[in-house]
Amino acid sequence: MENRYIHFGIVLGLIAAISAGLLGGVNDFTSKVIAENTLKIVNEARKEVLPEATSFKEDEAKEADGMQYIPGFNDAGEVIGYVASVTEAGYGGDINFVVGIDKDAKVTGLNVVTSSETPGLGAKINGKEWQEHWIGKDSTYEFNKSVDAFAGATISPSAVYRGVIRALNTYQNEVSK
Repeated sequence: MENRYIHFGIVLGLIAAISAGLLGGVNDFTSKVIAENTLKIVNEARKEVLPEATSFKEDEAKEADGMQYIPGFNDAGEVIGYVASVTEAGYGGDINFVVGIDKDAKVTGLNVVTSSETPGLGAKINGKEWQEHWIGKDSTYEFNKSVDAFAGATISPSAVYRGVIRALNTYQNEVSK
C-alpha cells in the first residue's frame, strides 16, 4: 500500500517537472515575441506624435520633472525631437498622454493614452481632432477656454494644456541642453 503512494508521488513529481519545463520553454519563446510586438506598437504610437522620426532609442531617454523624453531619429541618425510621456490630474483621475516635441520646442503631435474623464464631456480629449489642435503650439501658447475647452468641461482640457506646457518648458530648460 505504501509503495503505491510512493509510486504515485514519483509519477506526479515527473509530470510536474515535465510540465514546468514545457511552460518555461514556451515562456522563453513567447516573451521575446511579445516584447518585439510591444516595442513595435509603442514605436508606432511614438511615430504618430513625432511623424518625421524613423526610429526611437529608449536607452538614450532623458528623465526630467517626472517625465520621460525618448529621442526620435531621422534616417541620417540625427535627433529630430523627443516624445514625452506626461501624466496630469484630470477631473476623473490621471490623464496619461504622449506629446511629440520637435527641436524648435513645438508640438508635433499629441496622443491621450488613458483617461477616466466623463463620457460626453471631458472624454472629448480622446478625440483625434481635438488632439491635432495642439500641433504647432509652443510654450508661449495661452489656454483659451472658448477654443481649447468644451461646453461644460474645462478641467480635462486645461489638464492636458498644463501637461503640454510643462513638457515643453522642461524640454527647453533641461532636455534640449
